[in-house]
Amino acid sequence: MLDDHLNEFNYEEEFYFQWHITNGCNLRCKHCYHADYLNDSVQLNQLLQIGNHLCDAAQKWGKKASFSITGGEPFTNPDNIFSLLELLESRDADKIDILTNGTLLTDSIIHKLKKYKKLRRLQLSLEGLKETNDKIRGVNSYNRTIEAIDNLKKHGLIVSIMMTVGKHNMDEVIPLAEELAKHDVDVFIIDRFIPEGQSSELTEWVLSQEEIKKVYSRAYEYFIKTLKPRFLLYRTLFCLLNPDDPHIGAICSVGNNALTIMPNGDVLPCRRLPIKIGNLFETTLYDIWYMSPFLWEIRNPEKLKGKCNHCEYIPICRGCRAVAYALQGDYLAGDPQCWKEK
Repeated sequence: MLDDHLNEFNYEEEFYFQWHITNGCNLRCKHCYHADYLNDSVQLNQLLQIGNHLCDAAQKWGKKASFSITGGEPFTNPDNIFSLLELLESRDADKIDILTNGTLLTDSIIHKLKKYKKLRRLQLSLEGLKETNDKIRGVNSYNRTIEAIDNLKKHGLIVSIMMTVGKHNMDEVIPLAEELAKHDVDVFIIDRFIPEGQSSELTEWVLSQEEIKKVYSRAYEYFIKTLKPRFLLYRTLFCLLNPDDPHIGAICSVGNNALTIMPNGDVLPCRRLPIKIGNLFETTLYDIWYMSPFLWEIRNPEKLKGKCNHCEYIPICRGCRAVAYALQGDYLAGDPQCWKEK
């Protein structure tokens, strides 16, 4: 049903944590935001400590805690995944997603995942159809991902696919959506390519204002026509297509309702905005959230520059602070991909 989109995330009631539990990964995708893939020395007891800390903070704030557990590749150590799922279920987390490349999902792992009631879905990634995807994610990665999708669906689990869109694959958004529908994928998510980490030199992949408008418009047209797969259009700038449609668009989460937690306890405002604002082994989440000068600067709409300054869509957009930082070196700058006339 269309109204299911309204239940995707409740900004008033929920707080979202993107939790990277490892830097280690078995793939080397060209567009990845990681700068290195060194396997970290974080112990399970430290991860459990972080998990309890996050749940405690959300509980004190009167918020429901929603988690995306990721890496690196989180299933490089499946025992850690299951220990954290046990913890978050016992702490009554609201929703849990796992972000994985899917290549390490055995039948045994999938069978174990089915027992967790708070596990909402597994998010895998594809960057286009086979030829395009494999140039980015590695030889035969497309077939391996499709096989993982089919296996997850066979076991009754919810599957979403993330596509990171740039000049190199923008024309394959709709063809990929149509292909995913054949495999009964539940949710399709597109996000803008941001050059950072190991992909920092790939600036030629960045979409222009006209191109991002074209990509988003096509996605919205597809969304209106069909719900297979269900396009998830909760991203900044989507509101420009139809500000009255509650199913599309979202305010930038930085400083509002989300944080990223790295394996060593470092806290980032967003994974694509790699500015450390604290560490959970050195201070509390409360102090980080309420006492960070960076976050208070971001929260002040008067500080925004360029097109974003005094824009009527500030309450529902604010532009992407990570894109502004990556492309202009200033997280307060106007979103350089915004196509709205000033």
